[in-house]
Amino acid sequence: MNHDTRAAGILLALIGGAAIASPPPVEVSKDGRTTVSVATELNGGSSGRSRSDTVPFGTTADWSLVLRRQVGTVRIADLNGDGKNDLFVGCYISSSFPPYTDWEDMIFYNTGSTLEPAPSWVSADEIHTGDAQIGDINQDGFPDVVVASGGSAFSNPRIYFGSVTGPSTSPGWIATPPRSGWSTSVTLFDADGDEDLDVITTNQGLSPDPYRPMYIFFNDEGSLSTTAGWQSDESSIQNTTAAADFDGDGDLDIAVAKWANFESAIYENTGSTLATTPLWTNGTTNTDRGVAWSDIDGNGWPDLVIGEGPSKVWSNDDGVLSYDYSVTPPFNSIQEMAFCDVDQDGDEDYAEVHFGDGRTHVYLNQSGTLAPTPSWTYDATTVANAIAFGDINGDGWPDLAIGFSGDTSVRVFFAVPPPCAADYNGTGDEGDILDFLDFFDDFGSCENQPGPCGSLGNADFNGDTLVDILDFLDFLDAFGTGC
Repeated sequence: MNHDTRAAGILLALIGGAAIASPPPVEVSKDGRTTVSVATELNGGSSGRSRSDTVPFGTTADWSLVLRRQVGTVRIADLNGDGKNDLFVGCYISSSFPPYTDWEDMIFYNTGSTLEPAPSWVSADEIHTGDAQIGDINQDGFPDVVVASGGSAFSNPRIYFGSVTGPSTSPGWIATPPRSGWSTSVTLFDADGDEDLDVITTNQGLSPDPYRPMYIFFNDEGSLSTTAGWQSDESSIQNTTAAADFDGDGDLDIAVAKWANFESAIYENTGSTLATTPLWTNGTTNTDRGVAWSDIDGNGWPDLVIGEGPSKVWSNDDGVLSYDYSVTPPFNSIQEMAFCDVDQDGDEDYAEVHFGDGRTHVYLNQSGTLAPTPSWTYDATTVANAIAFGDINGDGWPDLAIGFSGDTSVRVFFAVPPPCAADYNGTGDEGDILDFLDFFDDFGSCENQPGPCGSLGNADFNGDTLVDILDFLDFLDAFGTGC
């Protein structure tokens, strides 16, 4: 997008600098609450920032879906039991211009190290999909796809039940909530402590009746009720929930992000019952979008991130939350967030997509604190809606899938692992005795010399411009760790 005008949310497509050839495309978010005008996408046109030294994603996608869709959700999981992760893509309906003509859900199965170019699974129904989660609801050993439906048609949440060959293309379960409405998200968690997955939905209505409660549909040994067994006391506009045991009492509590006029909140689980009123709120009534838990600081307690414009981090110390800091993207229009250890260093990093400017950001976890500014950015010319991580190409590293609205509606970035430090001589035999001997030889000839130095590798192992005992000790650590 044109960075000079994106903050205003309006981009004009000018021909020859003189006249507007046609009205600019208009995109509407999957919850219907944000609208932006965008420049026409050219040649699939996206630009990416340079790959950082530690975020393992490149500047161009390794797999793309060049199909005009509004993608509301992407999820990565092995859906047909072949041991390889597949990609579920859910599409939504809106009043965007030019109109979109297709919005079936799709599954792209894994062909071995990448995804098939066209979906071999397409849903039989064609209704609004804003979110989806994957889990074994009916306890038959096969993953099911639980979908948050809605849109102005008020389509009800549904489930595509899994089988040995993959999910059914037709829903085998459709919710009947107490009031018809627009389901904006779904989370699977054990709400009542009976060791099966229950389903909670966030919801909204349409003006002049825009508010709805949240609902829980309880699971009884694999049989999920179609009627809600729990609802929040408050009717509001909610868009995301996330489950974690934030207070350390052994059961999962629910955090929820809420839209304007309502405070994002935590609902406490007391063992087998989720409270219907909040235990904690963030104290503001912003247009919050997105909520997630992760033990960012490594103290054993899940910290909370809420998309309050800039995403805010609430640190958790023994079950007590306190606002700590915010990340600072160049423009705020967050749509969805996720945590994943992208650099495989043992702590979870944070990622978010922005609807208004099409950017995807990754913030590395740096010694227990998220980087204040993005560590990696992918800057698309279309709006961004959805994000997911999972190993698609089978190398053991998490890959990144992003869902957009536009002619290129999904992009997947395969992680590029950094070189193995223990493979000093670069033979591919990572961390064997020859690496040790070759480093030892180079170190002996290079000691007390400025780096880089070495006949096979760089004996200035730590990159401090001097070959000394610290390099030797650092190599021993890497050699002992392996790859």
